[in-house]
Amino acid sequence: MGNILENLCHMGVYIFLFFFVVVYSFYAPEGYIQIATNKYLFFRKMCFITAGIMIPLVTLSYMVLLPEKSAQKISRQFSLTDTFVFLFLLVNLISFYFTQYREEAIWGTSGWYMGLAMHGFFIGIYFMMSRLYDGKIDVLPIFMVVVSVIFLWGLLNRFSIYPVDMQYDNVSFISSMGNINWFCGFWSVFFVIGVVLYVVTEKKGLRIFSGIYSVLALGLGVVEGSDSAFISMGVVFYFLFLVSFRKTEYMKRWLEEGMFYCIACQAMRVVASFGPEDPTQVNEGWMGLNLAGPVVEMMLGNLTLAALVLLGILRVLLGQKDRKYQKEIRMNVEAAEYGETELVQEWRWLKYGVIGVTAAVAAIYLTLLIINTKTPGILGPLSKYRILLFDGNWGSNRGATWRDGLLIYGTLSWRERLFGVGQDCFSIYGYSVPELEARFIEEWPSSRLTNAHNECITYLVNVGIFGMLSFIGIFYSSVRRLIEGAKKEPVCYVFAASLLSYFFHNQFSFSQVLNIPYIFMMLGLAESVLRRENDSKV
Repeated sequence: MGNILENLCHMGVYIFLFFFVVVYSFYAPEGYIQIATNKYLFFRKMCFITAGIMIPLVTLSYMVLLPEKSAQKISRQFSLTDTFVFLFLLVNLISFYFTQYREEAIWGTSGWYMGLAMHGFFIGIYFMMSRLYDGKIDVLPIFMVVVSVIFLWGLLNRFSIYPVDMQYDNVSFISSMGNINWFCGFWSVFFVIGVVLYVVTEKKGLRIFSGIYSVLALGLGVVEGSDSAFISMGVVFYFLFLVSFRKTEYMKRWLEEGMFYCIACQAMRVVASFGPEDPTQVNEGWMGLNLAGPVVEMMLGNLTLAALVLLGILRVLLGQKDRKYQKEIRMNVEAAEYGETELVQEWRWLKYGVIGVTAAVAAIYLTLLIINTKTPGILGPLSKYRILLFDGNWGSNRGATWRDGLLIYGTLSWRERLFGVGQDCFSIYGYSVPELEARFIEEWPSSRLTNAHNECITYLVNVGIFGMLSFIGIFYSSVRRLIEGAKKEPVCYVFAASLLSYFFHNQFSFSQVLNIPYIFMMLGLAESVLRRENDSKV
């Protein structure tokens, strides 16, 4: 009886994943008209149905199986990440209890729907995946197949090719996701899979597919239209660079992955060359590509062409050096005198050097930013660069949204600073403060400020310092444990990179119904891998 119930639970997870990743991703019954609301309603209904079936099934299963499990084994099943997820749920409940805006807080602001109930669904997805996904079907390649269709569709849209007739289509909307910023949030979770699998998998067929997927996903990231995509790609490549010092083969593939990125950029460059001469003109065609941005222009220029040549040379030299190194080890009877059997581990000084340079560059940049912001013009010729002046225009107006979010937090009572004003109540509270309302209306005359475009600052207002720290703790604990688990199960790197990509992306973006549900799914799948790895040690 217990085995039947357990198998039914596992089957329920796979059915949910099918509707969540396949059906929900493509669901857009009215095209782009009310697409966020339609997605939200579908997601909510899907979660209610899943809860109605899975909760009784899981409860019955645990009642049958619990006597067979030892107390010691049960205690091992509660991880540090689980603790932070529970703390996050607890803070959300406390915040809802104290909020003045319960009607708003329960489901969230219209058009965004990030209320308490939705966060309850996200947490439920995490625990369902972490406890009931058995890993018998490898879902990552399936995810790549599905997402490849969405990415290809989006790429065609960016070049004004619309294979599917979507009502109200225009250059601001893309694929089955809607607004380009919403699409980018979805992309930040999933583009990582192929990029990392190419580096760590030993399955030749999967690596070939991952390489093709990488070129598509990275090319789309370059021309997708949201600058935050470059943050995700930078974080993932940096993470993989550090990982590649584990094995020489990883470093070879990392160089190849860098070549894929450059190839994708040059491919987009060739296609974009057939567009109008003025990339900023408001016209059908390439206007939606946003090719006038300095970062995009650089990526579609000679920089990535030169990088492609350099990476190719380094890849050839590394291959030659490694073959010579391995030959010398095989020929030497006293192989131990060579120390490590991986060539790349002799260059660990480079890894720490890059970390040091990164930290130094970040410190210098922050110092210059602070100095130039306090005393504009003090840096001389450098002062003309907007990136060195933190004002409302900094980071595509992120300076203004971050500042306004912190201004809202500054008006809160001590209790609200601890537990927030209620999930997704950023806007309703901010506009209830007269001086803030006047400021927001002046700054955002044609729109309503609903979040800080920084997930941490938004949570700081909505669920307070405790909520923000517990949310950060979820990601920190999971990534740390995944990196440790990857020593035996390299697929852990896929989940770690996805979490890092999403987290850093959303410091310049926001939670919405097409990204945060999926990252909680990835958190749950990652936890499942770690739990099964721990069980195998018993």
